[in-house]
Amino acid sequence: MERNKPFGIPPKPLDLCSESPQGHIDRRSFLDGASRFSAGGLTAGSLFEMMRPGHAWAQAGKVSHAASARVLEQLRTRFTFQISVDVATLPLGLGVATAALKGGVHIVEMGTPLLKNEGVANVVPAFRKQFPTALLLADMKTMDGGASEARSVYAGGGNIIDFLALAGVDTAKAVCAVRDEFRRNGAELPRLAFADILVPHQGPAANAGEVALRMLEAGVDAVGVHLQSDARRADAKLIASDYLGDMARAIFERVGKAAPVQVVGGLSGAQTKSLARTGLRAFVISGNLGQPDTVTRYNLPPSEIERLIAAFIAEVSGA
Repeated sequence: MERNKPFGIPPKPLDLCSESPQGHIDRRSFLDGASRFSAGGLTAGSLFEMMRPGHAWAQAGKVSHAASARVLEQLRTRFTFQISVDVATLPLGLGVATAALKGGVHIVEMGTPLLKNEGVANVVPAFRKQFPTALLLADMKTMDGGASEARSVYAGGGNIIDFLALAGVDTAKAVCAVRDEFRRNGAELPRLAFADILVPHQGPAANAGEVALRMLEAGVDAVGVHLQSDARRADAKLIASDYLGDMARAIFERVGKAAPVQVVGGLSGAQTKSLARTGLRAFVISGNLGQPDTVTRYNLPPSEIERLIAAFIAEVSGA
């Protein structure tokens, strides 16, 4: 299998979507699939309503920003892997990220513990300097002050801010407004906003699907389905029962034709393969590095981290 290559910063690494002369995303695939949406998902009528000129989601979808458009198309249609660098120190974080990129990940997540311990103003520029062509996501878990937190991420060289969908529509719109400002002022760096749907807090599945739809209507580029780490450590049955997979499938059925749906929360290779067969394509590798347990493995030798990640990506990509 060909090793996955990082993408995101020009020179353009992947021709990920067709664009109009103005650089807008080609949404034809969304419209072509409208009549095939399943019951309980986005209906053809609601999809066309969202695409109507003037609708908030339609305005967000018209990304006159080719670099962002390419990343969105990659996330929605092709296998995309992210490493969550949830460590306490910058040196360890840079080491884990280096090994993960060698293993084939596409996105480097600057994890919440790292951002809180070392500071956004230190971590994001350091990662950008160390990895000038990598796609960098800041897992901010923002619940308020969305505009200022998004600005700190983008100003430091980050590509993606991940905020909590629990924060609501107003925070989503504030984050997206700053994203749009940075898109207008710079053509080269992708600038994206992800809303993290935290489960079990935002369950059951029907409610999580509604949350995903509200986030898309507010303008976000993608939604994540995130099984909280404290919850899965407190109740091992959440992982064993494939609760996360069930939630991810429900959200994907609801909005997956229109936007990327990313899954995070201690996934094993077997669980991820099952989701891949359903059609999901964007996955986050947690501290267990794809193993079927809750053991954190960030302190392994870099070569072992690289090996585990490469094996995980090969297993899932061949699903």
